[in-house]
Amino acid sequence: MEREKLMVAVDFGTTYSGIAFCHSNQKELNDIEVVTSWSNNGVAPKVPTEIRYIPGRDPRWGAEASVACERRQTANSAIIYNRFKLLLDVRGGSGLYRDRTSGADDKIRLPAGKSPINTATDYLRLLYEELMEKILRRRIPETLDITPIHFIFTVPAIWGHQAQQATKMAAKLAGFCSRKSDTLSLVSEPEAAALYVLKAMHAANFSRISTQAMPALKTGDTFVVCDAGGGTVDLISYEVEEVQPSFKLREAAVGTGSKCGSSYIDQAFLELLRQKIGPEFDDEQIWNKKDIGRGSNLMKTFDLIKRSFGQTTNDVWFIELPVNVANDEENGIYDNELEFTAEELQGLFDPVVDRIVRLVQDQVQCINNTGKVVSAIFLVGGFGESHYLYQSLAEWANKYHISLPVINPRESWSAIMRGAIVRELHPAVRSRRLRQHYGFSCGLPYDPQKHKFKNTYMSPFGGRCVKNTIKWGGHLGDDCTETTDIVFPVHWTIDGSKTRIRCKLYASKAVHAPGYLTDLSVFSIGTIYTDISTVNFAELPCAYDEDGDLVYRFDTEVRMRLASADVSFSIWRNDKRIGNATITHET
Repeated sequence: MEREKLMVAVDFGTTYSGIAFCHSNQKELNDIEVVTSWSNNGVAPKVPTEIRYIPGRDPRWGAEASVACERRQTANSAIIYNRFKLLLDVRGGSGLYRDRTSGADDKIRLPAGKSPINTATDYLRLLYEELMEKILRRRIPETLDITPIHFIFTVPAIWGHQAQQATKMAAKLAGFCSRKSDTLSLVSEPEAAALYVLKAMHAANFSRISTQAMPALKTGDTFVVCDAGGGTVDLISYEVEEVQPSFKLREAAVGTGSKCGSSYIDQAFLELLRQKIGPEFDDEQIWNKKDIGRGSNLMKTFDLIKRSFGQTTNDVWFIELPVNVANDEENGIYDNELEFTAEELQGLFDPVVDRIVRLVQDQVQCINNTGKVVSAIFLVGGFGESHYLYQSLAEWANKYHISLPVINPRESWSAIMRGAIVRELHPAVRSRRLRQHYGFSCGLPYDPQKHKFKNTYMSPFGGRCVKNTIKWGGHLGDDCTETTDIVFPVHWTIDGSKTRIRCKLYASKAVHAPGYLTDLSVFSIGTIYTDISTVNFAELPCAYDEDGDLVYRFDTEVRMRLASADVSFSIWRNDKRIGNATITHET
């Protein structure tokens, strides 16, 4: 019998982070406890993903990073760092997911001398210490030290393997899994949300639905989950394969997403202020970052306005400015207050909301192209609680098909955390779709009808081959399960002194897989290293290369296995596993 564990989900978000937990023998949604009380951050369902470094003192994090009295004591040097999570994804917005909003990432500040992983580690270390010593130590004081913990970190589905690995590295450096009994895994955020949705449907736990009837998902039905957060928005679709005795799902289309979360509305608001104030707004001696950053009174006021948008009949709001500004009737500035109209607010919302609606529309169209019909759209995530976003999506759905419901579960802000635990306790996704092509470089046989002679070379083992060609083993849109491998036949030409070999794993998000490494859509995921110290070179074919050196041909299979948000590799020869392989990701 498997030992009971504590399941802890960590939603490390762009703007807010949260934690939920339950024991592995607990099965219901209500058994999952969401942390809502923090020692230095008050009572809140989540804490801001912010950190502030103070010379000679411990860093401040979460809500305490922007406490007014603390900030006054440390004057202008105490910069609040936020949104650094987005910088863990060095290829953010590439390929299918590129969009103009991603340009705001270059405005994200980092502390001097610290990388995105360093900054994320510092924040997560404080979160880990809070969890272990202030939360779990009080909840289970007698058994904490002997109870294994399985940590589940959620990551955006649009993130590549490098960003997934960076998240895992930051978490482990921060202390997660520092105890020998503890383990850690990753799960994609929309997949976690989908599992939460299934549980919520069973409990009829919904706050809003755009049609009169609640759909009862049955075998063959397809639904779309839109996970709208602060930094990223992920779309994923599932077909119901089985309902009884439990739900079983398969991905129905390639998931999509974009960096178009609610934080981009905040960025647009600051850009509007820049237009109204003029060049003075960029003078940090006057408009200090602490006065206009997240946690400032200015942004707190704007956040309240943003949350109410679509629910109130206000035509105008007044926002007190943190800096003395001369009256400017044309720009709506009177007595150091900014007159902020509903029309201006809608102008900030619409580019982001329109982008999300288009993502949903594209996902629904992908389903329709397969001959299936979408039964429901579920809107979750922190930004998913926005009434204006919900209304906009419901209006589009009604125009698209009058009976297509948009459903907003209760407490959708915690859907990812709760769903991550549900996913670990009740795995339901049988297969997923590859979000890109995967392949290795190789020398394909020369074909005069296809290739230029100048791009060829002679193989030591006979025949003329073409340089910089690539052989794909997995293709965009292919079905992939956690129990089946993507197989790549790979051969190396090596000398007899090698004990470790390496090769680069490449990917492309182009609709049609390109044939050459030089294609602009091809990028390197990382380098795979394999230990061959046990290989008997006497059994391998050998030949002399053009320099007269003896070389060997080593034929293998690289097998890749994908999980929700993780990847592993193994090396096989003659149908026998000869070891695992490790991957070092590009930075």
